[in-house]
Amino acid sequence: MLDTPPMIFTEHFNAPVERVWKVFVNERGWDPWFTDGMWMELKNGGRIRFRWERLTNGEVVEDNGYTVIMVENRRWEFWWYEYEKGYRSHVEMVFRKDSAGGTWLTVTDYTTISRLDELTIKYGCAYGWGQMLLLAKLYVEKGLVVI
Repeated sequence: MLDTPPMIFTEHFNAPVERVWKVFVNERGWDPWFTDGMWMELKNGGRIRFRWERLTNGEVVEDNGYTVIMVENRRWEFWWYEYEKGYRSHVEMVFRKDSAGGTWLTVTDYTTISRLDELTIKYGCAYGWGQMLLLAKLYVEKGLVVI
């Protein structure tokens, strides 16, 4: 394995932490604003099924994962990006209230890569997290679905 630093993304939402939490952690996953048919079991050890179609030009892309830790309105950790050796990406999502009633969300992604030519996997994940946070912000703050 190559030793690469984790990718860290932070976004502020003008919404209470309980609302932001429910947009990210719910039985329907990130539908309708980012995924297409995603679901998750809301418990530690619960399975997650990711599915995209609109953001992949009509190609159905699916993946699996599972929750490691879920602390309501505070922290959600999960593994995803299944491949022949297990899961490639360990993700931590930390939700923090601010003094004005908004929410800070920090996503830390520890994507595992074995060789330099796999850096494109890490770059793809970085692009995806940025896109996901932008779409989530539009959905949480404006009620917009733009995909």
